[in-house]
Amino acid sequence: MYNFLKKIRNTLNKILIPILVSHELYNLLSLLLILNLNTIKKILPKNKPKYKAIVLSKSGGIEDLVESQTKNNKNILYLSCPRPFFKHIFLTIFDNSIKDLSDHRYSSKKKEIKNLKIKYKNFLVSFLKILKKRYSFNIFIGFNFNYLSERELHSACHQLKIPFLLLFKESIHTKLQEKYLIYTYKKINEKFNGYKVAVYSKYAKNLLSNSNIVIKDKVEVIGCSRLSLSYRFKKIIPKDQIIYYAIQRNRGLPNPLIKLYGKSFFNDLNFHKKYDTNFDWGKVHIKTLKILKIFAHKNPKVSIIIKTKIGEKINNNEYKNLPKNMKILSKGTGHEYLKDSKVVIAWNTTSVLEGIAANRFILMPYFVAKNKFSKMVELQLNLKKQNYGKNENDFYKKLDLLMKKKYNNNKINNNLSSLNYYLGNADNKSGLRLDKFIKKNLIYKD
Repeated sequence: MYNFLKKIRNTLNKILIPILVSHELYNLLSLLLILNLNTIKKILPKNKPKYKAIVLSKSGGIEDLVESQTKNNKNILYLSCPRPFFKHIFLTIFDNSIKDLSDHRYSSKKKEIKNLKIKYKNFLVSFLKILKKRYSFNIFIGFNFNYLSERELHSACHQLKIPFLLLFKESIHTKLQEKYLIYTYKKINEKFNGYKVAVYSKYAKNLLSNSNIVIKDKVEVIGCSRLSLSYRFKKIIPKDQIIYYAIQRNRGLPNPLIKLYGKSFFNDLNFHKKYDTNFDWGKVHIKTLKILKIFAHKNPKVSIIIKTKIGEKINNNEYKNLPKNMKILSKGTGHEYLKDSKVVIAWNTTSVLEGIAANRFILMPYFVAKNKFSKMVELQLNLKKQNYGKNENDFYKKLDLLMKKKYNNNKINNNLSSLNYYLGNADNKSGLRLDKFIKKNLIYKD
């Protein structure tokens, strides 16, 4: 029923918003936005609401918010707003003039585009003034600085002195990825024009400030609140289950950036000419899948879950003729399958860090051709030798040993240093830090 109503709402938005925007019917548009707001029931305030926060929904970020505010929220009413609402406004104003724009390429030298950005921002300023009168909210909360339709929303909020808080959750990068990101951000010279930024780690703070996206004084390190979910799994004895977070072809690689901006864009990056843009993790994924199929046949009592990333296109041929004890899942968060899994198999993803926090046995498919970039294209996890399968045979043997190994919930199985470096929550207190961050930024201060 919920999905049906959501579909109707989205259809109405798609029809009504362009009409209301085209005729500058701000009052009706603000009413429509109010009707789109949904109370986030998991984090209702314990006392009478004193403040209202409009949250531009995004998985991962919402989980951080819920984990922090379930216990700590005293007087803030959190309202979820569908991000496509502002996207419809953006598309109506820009019409067909967005071919050169994307989340990662917002700057443009074209006069037409510059004028449309000003027009969009001015529209949002007028709209927000009316919305504020009709519905007295205090802050916006978003989760990434480069969403195309939200860039001018940051600026409009700044002009009206409405705090736009960014809970930035992108902090899992390899060293090579980091170098390409900093080079790209500096070259395109785009800024975050909102109020304040909360990040997971010191690394993330340095990434944003060294890239000139935002000044250091606006950024606060709070850690990843939702990691607390994984910490709670430590005392739970897992089942005979393996979770394989399907390896993404370009995870931790600069390939998507190179494809977006073109090879010549990176000519001034010293080592770029030596990097093989055809390199990816596709073969590693196929080999891992092959081993798991063999293991499943030989161990019919062991359940193997393959979790693919939401929204990612998968090659169905890779998953044909799976053994009965193997299943592939594409919906939901991967975290919910971690609790019952004894062994976590993953590569260059947050999921492996969540597995470390949950104290699960970690196994990494380490059978990749080594080159001068090898160490630069993998997360630095500081795990033991038993956690790395050096080749296919070694991987199978270690998987077998880990599945037979007794799980001791009083013994720490993994080095936790990577949790602090990438997610900033080795002390399991990020939820409190996020709560303090939100509370102290509810009112705009010059």
